[in-house]
This record gives sequence, structure tokens and C-alpha cells, in this order.
Amino acid sequence: MRIKDARKAAGYTQESIVHQINNTMKCTLRNYQNIEYGVVLPNVTLALLISHLFGVDPREIDEWKYSNQRTDAEKSGN
Repeated sequence: MRIKDARKAAGYTQESIVHQINNTMKCTLRNYQNIEYGVVLPNVTLALLISHLFGVDPREIDEWKYSNQRTDAEKSGN
């Protein structure tokens, strides 16, 4: 599930979710947008808070899933 889809399904705008997050911890709109666009990963506390607010399992957010792909250098043993 994409984080944007989870946010919309929960009935939040980017601004309203940042307002909810800021009741517990600090997060700017720009920081949240970067998380949603996949530019940065949130810290564990923020990821758990966001997933709680959206009512989803944090392991189901596509942008946060661990990529098991290795680089060419790793594959060749360098």
C-alpha cells in the first residue's frame, strides 16, 4: 500500500496529518511530503505514529519496505 493511498483512505490531507503528528512529536509539512514522496524514510517513532494514525500495519507501506535487491558490485563480490 502506498502511503498516499493510506492517508487518503484515512481521510487526511497532508496538512491535517502533519497537524495530528505535531500533537505528539515535531514534523514539518515538507518533512512529511518528503516521506510520502519516498525521498526520505521516517525514524521508527514517526513511522509507527503515521501508521497508527492511518490504521495500517507499518510493514505494509510500500515506501518503507526493505529492498532486497543488491547492487552489481555486491553481486560480483567487490
